[in-house]
Amino acid sequence: MAKKFRHYLGSGLLVLAPLFFTVLVIGYLIRLTDHFVVNPVFRVLPIEFEAGFKIFLTKIVIALLVLFFVAAVGAAAERFIFRNLVSGFEAFLSGIPIFNRVYASIKEIAQAFFGDKSGVFKSVVFLEYPRKGLWAMGFVTQEKKWALHDLIQKDVVSVFVPSPPNPATGFFIFVPREELIESGVTVEEGIRLVISGGAAVPAPRA
Repeated sequence: MAKKFRHYLGSGLLVLAPLFFTVLVIGYLIRLTDHFVVNPVFRVLPIEFEAGFKIFLTKIVIALLVLFFVAAVGAAAERFIFRNLVSGFEAFLSGIPIFNRVYASIKEIAQAFFGDKSGVFKSVVFLEYPRKGLWAMGFVTQEKKWALHDLIQKDVVSVFVPSPPNPATGFFIFVPREELIESGVTVEEGIRLVISGGAAVPAPRA
């Protein structure tokens, strides 16, 4: 019986403590706002307010200021905590062999899908793949010169050919630049086309 009582007492404290401290903090903020903000403002205003209306207006102003202050603190804390959690998680993964390379690759793909225009996907092209007569859509990932350029004496481009409906899986191939055809669609439209299995065809441009 005593053990259960201690357990329930601890549970009750865990539930009530945050509420209690929240009430204390808000009450303290209300007193500070009233003393250092609202009262000085009313003293310098050239308008005389009726006593009852002044009390009502004071309560409204205090409530709004406290709400905005608490929301601003919450937003700042959330961004700070979230950013630090992500940084800590990435630092943890970067110290694990194999996983660090896998995570870095997945992150680059995710940035290409959801990031800005500087993602790893540069443009959308058409190419004959996996054999002549069959055409596939691919994403140009890199156009810089590789060692392969000198070996085959051709200007080759790095192309990622996705496997629908998952645009994060596919094949990475080198293709001679002259064998690529610019599609005229954006990277976002190309990704939608892959996810839909070819159903979400972009509208022709005028």
